[in-house]
Amino acid sequence: AARLPARRVRLVVLCVLVQATAWGVVLAWPGPAPVALLVAHAAVLGAGGPASLVAFDIARAAVPPDRVGRASGIVNVGGFISTVAVVLLVGLALDLQGAGTPATYDLTAFRVAMLVQVPVWLVALAGIARSSHRLGRAGVGPPRRWPSVAGDQSLSSQSLSSQRPTKARQALLGAQDDVHHVNCRIV
Repeated sequence: AARLPARRVRLVVLCVLVQATAWGVVLAWPGPAPVALLVAHAAVLGAGGPASLVAFDIARAAVPPDRVGRASGIVNVGGFISTVAVVLLVGLALDLQGAGTPATYDLTAFRVAMLVQVPVWLVALAGIARSSHRLGRAGVGPPRRWPSVAGDQSLSSQSLSSQRPTKARQALLGAQDDVHHVNCRIV
């Protein structure tokens, strides 16, 4: 993702779609799924862990340095909340079908219960699409490097002023001026 920053969002969306497809194959399989299919399914789901870390990279690239901690926290909490919510909803779906104890477990009940993931995937994909669109409109699309307080000139106010002004760029220029004034007062 770091070498191809413009493709980070596509990587995350592709990962979600591949995992959803894997779940679809396993849940639609007539009868118990074969072990080979379950092993492949586990491998596909295992790829979701590293792919989820791309969300931290996207958040880091989309916010100024003073907000990276908050953005990382939101990404982290969002991942945990969605995971716990899906586990809770699967349990509730099993209970509602009368399959809430090991003695009453049924393959069909589990298949239906696992479908509660679909709305979570859809909400996640909608959030990714909305965030990507909003960041693109604000002129903060990948690859974006925010200047550091230490005076990183990789995104200087002169190079920004030659580009089409946007709200994000104007805010960044204002922040750079504020940092410059603070640095002058300290020195």
